[in-house]
Amino acid sequence: MTRLKKYYFQIILVLLILAANWFMMDAQRVEEWYATGVYIYIAKVLQLLLGWLPFSFGDLLYIAAIVYVIFTLHKSFKRPILKTLDRLFKVGSIVWLAFHFLWGFNYYRTSIPEQFNLDEGEVKEEEIQAFTNYTLTQANLYSNPQPITHNSQSATADRPTTTFKPSLFGILGNYMGYGGYYNPFTGEAQINNYMPEFMLPYIAVHEAAHQKGYAKESEANFIGYIDAMDSGDSALLYSANLEMFLFANRALRSFDSTLAKQNMERLSSRIKKDLADYKVFAQKYYGPVDKFVTWFYTGFLNFNNQPEGMMSYNRGMVYAMRYVSRREL
Repeated sequence: MTRLKKYYFQIILVLLILAANWFMMDAQRVEEWYATGVYIYIAKVLQLLLGWLPFSFGDLLYIAAIVYVIFTLHKSFKRPILKTLDRLFKVGSIVWLAFHFLWGFNYYRTSIPEQFNLDEGEVKEEEIQAFTNYTLTQANLYSNPQPITHNSQSATADRPTTTFKPSLFGILGNYMGYGGYYNPFTGEAQINNYMPEFMLPYIAVHEAAHQKGYAKESEANFIGYIDAMDSGDSALLYSANLEMFLFANRALRSFDSTLAKQNMERLSSRIKKDLADYKVFAQKYYGPVDKFVTWFYTGFLNFNNQPEGMMSYNRGMVYAMRYVSRREL
């Protein structure tokens, strides 16, 4: 019994991990008790504690974590292997539990089609054509800089207010291929301000959707888009509709490559310039670091209930297409 006491902490960690995995097995339970329950208060508390800071506290935590890992690996050569493994288990378990309690359970909530009563059937060519044409028309319309407003209510208006912070990693984000990211430990949404300006508004609402408890990339793409539709902000409407058009037109290419090419020719002169600028930007920073980050993040998505990996972004386009077809088309 005395010997067992040495492992009480480890036993508690194992029991908590088992309990967390049991909790995640029921999407309705996660939705009711966590996503629309406890998490709303967690997000508000994190926003109250850290939202006022002009810099990203979460980025400082990431830097500290990198230093800690390097230090631990260095010290492990002087420490018995079992002691090193015990420390790694404790730290890894605590981080895993904190990640899920503070945000990660949202990966296992009720699906977007269930929440918004959207059709989950196979994508048809005619609906892709209709949505591609809709987003193309909207993107061309809002490429005109004059503001256009309306009074629709945001689909996530009951969620915590979002604030955005510039990433402390600066231009490194360009080489790593990210436009923004959400820190689940601090509740902060970071934006890579070095990205082309026309992309930033939609990146912002995408990260805001993560902050509001929509963890999967498909969910964040969808929620970000419908919040953009209801924003009345012409810059955001331009950015969001152009992003969705690009997703939709790529999907249309597998049905009708000629029509997809013709759609690109129909884009306004401003859009063509923005896309040309982005192509130059992407070619400048694309390289082995970007490839590694894509590989790593794909594995992260697979591990967190997103088997489609990076393709889960496309699933958000399908959700938006079916939401728009019911509301606008």
